[in-house]
Amino acid sequence: MNYFLKYRFAIWSVIILSVIILSSVGTFFILKTSHKEPENKRFSQIMHFFKDELKLTPEQEKIFSVSRHEFFRHSKTIFDSLENKRQLMILEMCKPKPDTLVLYQIADQIGFLHAELKRTSIKHLLNLRSICTPEQVKKLNTINGELIGPEGPISRMRPHNGQKPDGKRKPD
Repeated sequence: MNYFLKYRFAIWSVIILSVIILSSVGTFFILKTSHKEPENKRFSQIMHFFKDELKLTPEQEKIFSVSRHEFFRHSKTIFDSLENKRQLMILEMCKPKPDTLVLYQIADQIGFLHAELKRTSIKHLLNLRSICTPEQVKKLNTINGELIGPEGPISRMRPHNGQKPDGKRKPD
């Protein structure tokens, strides 16, 4: 090959590799930022759900919005801690000789964090209840029963005592 052909080939190689790298970096940032939107969307949906179901007044909405923001800020910290503890548990379980004492301590810490999350949820729901009218409290009690009732929303998806996931019994 002559010198000019090698030079052109090198330039085109650099250009093509640059485009590939830039598109990879761009894709990475787009995917990274797109994961934050569903979280904000979910929080917005929760706000609209309670607003619509309880028919909150604008004043109630403002108070609820502040309480909701505080709840999600605190619960995110707990969720992050829970994730950290789960990772520690996995790392310990993957060791050639896992230490059961360490695993039990991590399990206790996870239990404490779950209890803290429940306390935070209770505080948030009681704050919401405190700004509601008696009619809204009745509706909120119904919603709470569905959300944190004896089986909770996730448990309803599993069959129990010969029941289908929709809650109907299987024919005998």
